[in-house]
Amino acid sequence: MIEENLEKKINKLDGDIEALRRAKYYLSNKEEINEIIDVLNKERQVYSDEIYLYDRRAYEECIEIISELIDKELGMDEQIELLEAIKKQHGRKSPNVSKKSYGLNAWLKYLDVECNWIDNEGSDWSTLIITGYTPRIQD
Repeated sequence: MIEENLEKKINKLDGDIEALRRAKYYLSNKEEINEIIDVLNKERQVYSDEIYLYDRRAYEECIEIISELIDKELGMDEQIELLEAIKKQHGRKSPNVSKKSYGLNAWLKYLDVECNWIDNEGSDWSTLIITGYTPRIQD
């Protein structure tokens, strides 16, 4: 993934910021800790802006792919293929790098795709049917 290093940096900063927030409860130098948190948040914002910079174009390309799959039953192989295509377009494995979810359902929610999951008896894999999507307003 193109943005994998940025994802790792953001996740590390998120962990550091959370650790400092917890440390504030036990240490007396709260103002100093808050200053460090502010610096880390600003650094995180720079990386975050960079990682999401091309999401608009990636969204349009993903919707193009998804629109061809509307009302079709997608099994395991098609779902894996769709997930890989979405991740490739976005250049990262997770739709929201601050969250730990990076599966197809997380990406579909991120892209505002409407879908149904149908449980298959005797199988651990559900069938996916994409029913539509809510277009994002593009300026």
